[in-house]
Amino acid sequence: MSRKLIFLFFFLIVGNLAFSQAVQNKIAPFQIRLTNGQQFTSSQLAAGPVVLIYFSPDCEHCQNFTKDMIKNFNVFTNKQVVMVTFQAMDMLKPFVSQYNLGSYSNVKVGTEGTSYAVQRYYQIRSFPYIAIYDKSGKLVKTFEGEQPHAEIFKTLKQI
Repeated sequence: MSRKLIFLFFFLIVGNLAFSQAVQNKIAPFQIRLTNGQQFTSSQLAAGPVVLIYFSPDCEHCQNFTKDMIKNFNVFTNKQVVMVTFQAMDMLKPFVSQYNLGSYSNVKVGTEGTSYAVQRYYQIRSFPYIAIYDKSGKLVKTFEGEQPHAEIFKTLKQI
């Protein structure tokens, strides 16, 4: 009987790990409210590379990354950039305005509110969290927390 329990326990752990890795290979099924009030969902993404950035407007690392993203925007020009936060719109709007993010047609910035669906999907523990997907929708690489921006930009140049 104990062998059966050990086997069952092992099977559940391995199956859970495989499932969580398989889920992350596809972009999170997100639904966000943009600063203009419109809804934007993962099903509205066009074919092509996607950069999903989970952030908080009051996060210093997120602010620094956004500044560098703007300075190096040539790396992002042929990619869809989706910036998602859980923070309220009153925190998000000044952030979008400060970095003039509304002027970039390939950038969508919005809040998922308190659903935390994206945060749970990726099991995010620190900001910013960046998930990079290639043109076929396959996960290339993720970055979590403070990371060398040059490494992120290098990865983006390769897709």
